Amino acid sequence: MSLDNVGEIINLENELEDDVQAETHGGVDSNETLHINEVIEESGSLVGVVAEKWEELYEIYKRHSQEIGFSIRKSGVRRADAPGAPEFERYFVCSCEGQHGNGKKAKPNLATNGQGKKNVMTRCFCKANVRIQVNTKGVWEVLSHTLEHNHPLTPPQWQHHHRSERKITDAEGEFIEVMIEAMVPPTVQYRIASKTAGGDDLVGHTKRDHINFVHRLKMKSIEGGDASTLINLLTSRQAEDPGFFFRVQFGEDGRLCNVFWRDSMMKEDYLLYHDVVIFDTTYRTNRYNLICGAFVGINNHWSNVMFGFAFLANERQESFEWLFNAFNESMGLDTVPVSIFTDQDLAMNNAIEKIYPTTRHRLCQWHIQQNAISHFGLLKHDRTFQNAFNKCLNGCYNENEFEETWSKMISDYGLQKNEWFQRLYGLKHKWSTALNKYYFSAGILSSQRSESTNHAIGFQATKTTSLTEFYHIYEGTVKRWRSEEERKEFNCIRSAPTSAYPLVDLLQHASQVYTLELYSLFEKEFVVAMGTRAVLLPTEDPILVYGVDPPGVSGSTHHVTFDAANMMVDCSCRKIQEMGIPCFHIIRVFHMHSVFEIPTRYILRRWTKFAKREVWSRLLPNDMRRAVANGSLNWRRSLMTKLYNLITKCQNEPEARTIVDKLYTTANDEVQKLFKAKLIIEEPSSDLAPNSTTVLDPLRSVTKGRRKRKESSIGKKKSAKKSQQNAATHPQLYTPIPRLL
Repeated sequence: MSLDNVGEIINLENELEDDVQAETHGGVDSNETLHINEVIEESGSLVGVVAEKWEELYEIYKRHSQEIGFSIRKSGVRRADAPGAPEFERYFVCSCEGQHGNGKKAKPNLATNGQGKKNVMTRCFCKANVRIQVNTKGVWEVLSHTLEHNHPLTPPQWQHHHRSERKITDAEGEFIEVMIEAMVPPTVQYRIASKTAGGDDLVGHTKRDHINFVHRLKMKSIEGGDASTLINLLTSRQAEDPGFFFRVQFGEDGRLCNVFWRDSMMKEDYLLYHDVVIFDTTYRTNRYNLICGAFVGINNHWSNVMFGFAFLANERQESFEWLFNAFNESMGLDTVPVSIFTDQDLAMNNAIEKIYPTTRHRLCQWHIQQNAISHFGLLKHDRTFQNAFNKCLNGCYNENEFEETWSKMISDYGLQKNEWFQRLYGLKHKWSTALNKYYFSAGILSSQRSESTNHAIGFQATKTTSLTEFYHIYEGTVKRWRSEEERKEFNCIRSAPTSAYPLVDLLQHASQVYTLELYSLFEKEFVVAMGTRAVLLPTEDPILVYGVDPPGVSGSTHHVTFDAANMMVDCSCRKIQEMGIPCFHIIRVFHMHSVFEIPTRYILRRWTKFAKREVWSRLLPNDMRRAVANGSLNWRRSLMTKLYNLITKCQNEPEARTIVDKLYTTANDEVQKLFKAKLIIEEPSSDLAPNSTTVLDPLRSVTKGRRKRKESSIGKKKSAKKSQQNAATHPQLYTPIPRLL
């Protein structure tokens, strides 16, 4: 391949060099400088080319390699003997120079059966190189240039695979960091970059380079230690948000054991919606096998809202007591939940009874249903049995009906001696809705609501996820929930619900008071109410009593008492106490007595459009200050979009590309002058606080085996012995956890 075109490629760079050198005192005299074009056109050699910095000569040699078809790398560096002396000579070589192992005898790779990675030889003692040195004028000059190669050159369509051609720029790195924060997987990130650039050959790096870069970013974020980095992140958040709260507990060996945190908005949400708390500890997928405990509530849109988050080293009662005390301290001791829903952990149950003696402890029905399937045996295929079991869970209206249904189910299927069903019956007050009608539950005991709440904490994490990564995943989940909440708040303000039924006065009032989601629930009750039958029952009391039941459904009559003078109502189904909205029995009586508005005493503020109005008003000044602080970020995003559109428009037109390159060079020079004038010194940022305390990471969780392969008898004995040793060293990882069920 001819070398005559290299001069054209670097001509523009030489002109820029001449301009810089002419303005620099003590630089290279343009009259004495050997013109690069003339050298290339005559011999293809770079000998005599000069530059102020060695990096410029490296870029020139890289352009030369692009035209010829080979890859380059930096090689030796020479300095004077004096300590701290500057370098005066450098070598740039072809990537095929030398041999692997620096002359040492290479060990053969004997990978068999397709397992392992076989190394390939890429170095073949190629002598092509460039030697540069600082000349008598104090500038770098090419002293020698060997042009001959002893290997085939790369065709142009494959040159983007060369190592010297692959680089992730600072702008690309920032965009990758944004995608990491958005929890975009690395392979998807690369597909986006390839689509944006116009193909893999135009990305500027390979998929493996991209994955390695993401891995280095993750390792850099925890280079001071995973636990230390997490503590520093929490400390930084506390500096940004004065209402931010966190507590940390360490073990005797100084390792992180337990940590809890919540921000200021979580406290505001808890003060509004603290009547129901779901504490989920079923998720523990991280490299330390720590328990991930999330405090979740239900907001006025019947959606999940986060109250706080914690990592726990074990499921012991003292750990849960520490956590609940920290949670109370962060929220205020006077505000305790009405109902708290958890899984079936015995230690947690004991801790709740001690810390929250007045709170109704409930077991999540989703967990019970999942656990029950493993104890049904052959009955799991019996639809009649499943219906009877589900009725015991949440289909009975009172305790008598529950007892009758349970007794009949146990008798019909011969489960009198089944230990699991006996234990389940002993905990009936924790899971049966019939025994909890007087306790507010926000309606989360329906199977759909319970399951969605449980899966809402299913963060995108793996067994290798670090604490720092998990923290960022958690932050992304909270931001997503709050963004959805703001969207629903906006819809409540700017829109009105639609209905397939005429908006009578009662429905009209409900649409003005309730959020869109709660209005939808109220409307369903209203529709059922219009098809029910209400019979006035005889009574000597001035308070009216109605028997209300859906037509054709036997045994479903409920009694509604109505005091028209004081506008007081009650129903034996207890839904108004349990859910906080009028049931269809009450709505039927309201409709019969022409009650056009829901009485104020039966409107829970937590379900209304204005439940959080004061919080939004109080946070408005902070949002305005945050908007000013984020002005630079918005400007950057806007300018990046404009520049990207301009580059895309010019990429296929050489003259347009030249114009954009010149404008960029001019703008960059002006900005550098401005920074120098203002003495702006950019220092590398660090994720670690300057006065941070070193915290030891929790012990890594040991995963048994990487490949699924058949072990020999010797291997099994070794594994058993190792497990016993680990159990003796870390008993908390191997001790079975006591459960209620």
